[in-house]
Amino acid sequence: MSEGTGRTLPRACGKIIGVGRALGSRVVTNADLEKSLDTTDEWIRSRTGILERRLTAGDEDVVSLSVAASKAAIEDAGIPPQTIDLIVCATSTNPESMPSVAALVGEAVGAVGVGAMDLSAACAGYAYAAAVASSLMQSGLAERVLLIGADAMSHIVDERDRSTAIIFADGAGAVVLDLGDGESGFVDHILGANGALADWGRAGHPGDGNYLYQNGRGIFRFAVEMFPKLVEEICAKNKVSLEDVQYVIPHQANQRIIQAAGRKLDLPAERVVMNLDRYGNTSAGSIPLSYPDLVGSFERGRYVVTVGFGFGLTWAANLYRI
Repeated sequence: MSEGTGRTLPRACGKIIGVGRALGSRVVTNADLEKSLDTTDEWIRSRTGILERRLTAGDEDVVSLSVAASKAAIEDAGIPPQTIDLIVCATSTNPESMPSVAALVGEAVGAVGVGAMDLSAACAGYAYAAAVASSLMQSGLAERVLLIGADAMSHIVDERDRSTAIIFADGAGAVVLDLGDGESGFVDHILGANGALADWGRAGHPGDGNYLYQNGRGIFRFAVEMFPKLVEEICAKNKVSLEDVQYVIPHQANQRIIQAAGRKLDLPAERVVMNLDRYGNTSAGSIPLSYPDLVGSFERGRYVVTVGFGFGLTWAANLYRI
């Protein structure tokens, strides 16, 4: 383990003490999509790895998903919501420009009066928000943060567009971060963006016919190169061996991207988290909604690397010490 090398470990900040998730209540399988799109179950499986996805129904939206995930995380943490000092929500699908999703979550969960803000970095949103939240904690501004990654992508996707409707879905993940003792928490972050490639992915207001568009091939090539590069860079920067990384949690964009990166990093499949087969691509929700399946197996002293990449183009990585 890296701790045995005699080096001084950087102080960690933002220990995960509670996790929760919420998914759209409507299950849409590949067989369902065969009925409305020119596609097949085999084609979707082979190109994306997705078997089914969860979409919102009725009056569900990114706010209701965020509230449900946050309530679950607060309950899991076993804390009074009044002890939360700050709420940060990563999302690109707020149905309103104002107020923020974070502010509405604060009112709904009973954390009234605390600072609340949304952050938009597309599919890299959670990784960006984790960097912001832990940095603000390190500055002394907050001791306990509710951190959310959530998107209702079906609200900005044209259901008639085969290239996007088969991929994107709706979900939210939330974590409660505590200042902790400096041994467990986020250690470091990498953030990046390239606006010159903005046309590779855009989304506007569906009411104006301006649905989500993506250059699938371009983003695929970008992600295949960027994903392993970010993992290697943040580990090298902090002198952490890949053997000490228990899990790599990537944005759930495409099975082939995740598997290609795992092979390049020479990591066994069980250490590269993948759940898009069940949930689809939930954008900023995809990384944090994976936590409920993992935290029970976390091994003290090891590391988790989270990697996001998305429209913007944006990319980010976080190094978390368990």
